[in-house]
Formats: sequence, structure tokens, C-alpha cells
Amino acid sequence: FGQRRTTSSPLSRVRALGADMNAVVVTFLLVVLTLCWRGVTSWVCVQKCLHVFGPLTPILQWYTILFLGVGYLVARTFSDIVRFEFMKYNFLQDVGVIQDSKHCEIPGLGEAEIDQLLVTPWLRKFSLAAPVAGIVGALVVAQHTFSIVRRASRATVERWEATPAELRKTAKPLKWMMDKETNMVLLVVAMPIVFILMAMRAEIRIWAVMTGSAFLPFLGTENETLEQWNTIKGLELSAYTGDVEMCGCFVYMTIFCFGRLCTSYLRNAPAQYQTTLKYAGLQGVYLYVIFGFARGVGNIAVAIAGDNDKYANVAMILQEKVLKQIQPVFTVATVLCVYNIIVICGMSDIKKHLGNANLKFQGVRFLVLVAQIQLMILQGLTKGSDLYKQAEKLPPQYRDMVHSWNFSKYRAMLMHAALLCFECLFVVVFQRCAWRPSNSWGYDELAEAREVKKKEDTLEEPLLRVA
Repeated sequence: FGQRRTTSSPLSRVRALGADMNAVVVTFLLVVLTLCWRGVTSWVCVQKCLHVFGPLTPILQWYTILFLGVGYLVARTFSDIVRFEFMKYNFLQDVGVIQDSKHCEIPGLGEAEIDQLLVTPWLRKFSLAAPVAGIVGALVVAQHTFSIVRRASRATVERWEATPAELRKTAKPLKWMMDKETNMVLLVVAMPIVFILMAMRAEIRIWAVMTGSAFLPFLGTENETLEQWNTIKGLELSAYTGDVEMCGCFVYMTIFCFGRLCTSYLRNAPAQYQTTLKYAGLQGVYLYVIFGFARGVGNIAVAIAGDNDKYANVAMILQEKVLKQIQPVFTVATVLCVYNIIVICGMSDIKKHLGNANLKFQGVRFLVLVAQIQLMILQGLTKGSDLYKQAEKLPPQYRDMVHSWNFSKYRAMLMHAALLCFECLFVVVFQRCAWRPSNSWGYDELAEAREVKKKEDTLEEPLLRVA
């Protein structure tokens, strides 16, 4: 997952870019395999085997594997940014490839394109501060997760000790086995750290284009051409899109687990109501998840295809011609999903288990909307957009203000990635306050009462019946 490598070999440059693009694939596989392991470790028999390992047991749990894997990627990405953007390139001031229209080492690049690529001073400072906010957010997530797991493990031991010996289901407490509610809470808490990781990687991609550092290995070679620059720029922008879209994949999984958890809370309701909620009441959630996974798989395919020079152009066509076409439908599905969550969280059975669920899921809903709509809004404010063209029709006294607007599509992409880091920091702080560790998670009083009553009935029943 290395950052840009200033090597004199163009082939090495392409391989380095391919390794960066594979970060999307690795993150996707890490998340999917970890959640599959989460399903496997939900079985008591598997947890009994894991608890045999003693001190190693918590390390083998799905939540530890997820946070160690994503945490390593976040640390590695932030280290790359510090080594290159902060130190080697002197906070993006000493790249030297694209400085202004008079100092550009890419042959044939027009002044209009150079003007769109330049990183303005305020945006440079803002974007460089974003990874710092991201790493702070990641540390808050790590501390929050640790506190939740520690409280849940203590509560498990306390409940096991308080249970009469004849009612205990295991010989010893499975203290590191999380219940459904705690597992879902951990997914909600973990979601921003995936956003932080991919937002920082997206910043690296768009910095490489706007500063021209992606073209450094080709300077002074036979490949120092405008055509080569357009190819490299297309690959970097495709990698940027893959990074941004990867943020959504973890959201889809979290939303799906939330839907499943909500249906499990109605296990005491009539079967007809359970079926209605499961297949009709959550249609907005399922529609969002289905279209989201379709987009996610498509972007993974783009990332894999872009890793091979032979299919690089196919990857760009797939990104521009296919994936963008389902954008309007997915936007509608996003709004419907948010509305669906608001309605579901207002149900009394959900509130009984999660408290003020609507407040607690504000962070999830916010990131769902931001991931889908923010970039569209920023691109709508760029120079040359439909809104800009309409603004040009304003009275003459306002035209100078309109014509001085220089917000390009590249600046919009950098702004989106930088904003994600700050927004994730806000969300993790909010969730740290909203999702306070609770001993009541996973504790079903009705289920325990039924278990005790069943045992009492069995003990009171006479061994021999007399006619």
C-alpha cells in the first residue's frame, strides 16, 4: 500500500499505482472476511473452542481482527502522508511538476487545465489538516471500542456468576463472546474508521493528480507525453472513485445487520407482524443494500481491472459509462433508506432495547447521506456546471463575482475527501457520547424469565404420577 515512489522506471510507477489501487480490494476482503468470521464466532461451540486459548481469545475475535487490520492500514496511510506530503514535498509546496501556467513540466498541458489543477492555498492547508483529524478520529474509535468490549465482557461474567448453577449453559463464562446488540453497536462504532481510511487514500490519489507527482517517474523519459499523463490521471481518478465508494461497502453491511437486529427484537410479536416487518417494513433498507453492493462490486472490478494495463481503459469506461448511470437510482434508495431507519427506530420494541435509537443512529444516517450526496453537491458548485451557467445570466453587477469563481472539479474532489475526515471526527465524538457502554445490551429479561419458569415447572413436577 505504499505511497508514490519516485522511481526512474515508468513500469515501476505503474506497478506502484497498481499496488495502491489494490488497497481497495484488500480493505473490501478484510471487511467481508471479518464479518464472515463474526457469523462463525456467533456459535457457542466455536466460542468454547476459542476460549481454550486463554489470553489469546480476545485477539481471535472478529472485532479485534477488524480493528487491527483497519488500524494498520490507517497508520500506514497516515505515515505515507507524513513522509511524502508533509516532509518530502514540504506540505505540497515542492512537488515542482505543476506550479502554475508558466511552470508546468507536463508537455502540452493547456492553461485552462493547469488552472483547474492548482491547489489553492486555503484548500492546501485544509486538506493537509484533514488526515490529522482522521487519525484523531481513529484513536477515539479505538478507545470507544475498547471500553465497549471491556464493559460487555465484565457484564457477561457478572451475569454468569449471578445465574444459578443448574441454569448455566456453559461451564465457564464466554466473556469475549459479544451478543447481537453489542456486535451491531461495534459495527456502528467501527464504521467511521473505514471512512477515515478510504478518505485519506482518496486524498493521496487526488493530490497526485493536482500536484503532478503522479507524473514524476516519467519526466526525462520517452514516455514524457500528454497522452501518458492523461492515462496516469485517469488511473489515479479511477482509484480515487474506488476509495470513496469503498466507504459505502461497510455502510451497506452495517445497515443490513441493523435490519436483521430490528427483526429479531420482534420475536415475541405475532408471526404475521414479524414477517411483514422483515419483508415489507425494511424494503428501503434492503433496496439501499442491494444497489450499494452492486456498486461496491462494480468498483472492486474497476480497481482490479485498472491494476492491469491491458484492461485499464475498460476499467475507466466501466466507471464512467456504467456505474455513473445507476447514481440517480441509488440516490433515491439512500433517501428511502434514511426514512426507513427513522420510522423503524421509532418503534416501541426498538426503543425498549436500544433506548433513543433515532438519536444513536444519527451518525449512521449522516454518513449515509454524506457518502452519497456531498460530492454531487460540491461538483454542482464547480465552474462550468449547470448552476454556474445559470449564474452567468445574472445582472451585469454580479457577473464579475461569478467569473471570479474558480472552484474546479478537482478541487471539489479534494474538498470531498478532506471533509470526510473532519466529518468522521465529528461523528465518532458524537457516537462516543451517544453509545455509552451498557450492561443491559444482550440481556433479554423475558427470555431469562421464561427459562427460569421452565426450570421451576420441571422441578415442581412429580417424578411419579399417581392415577
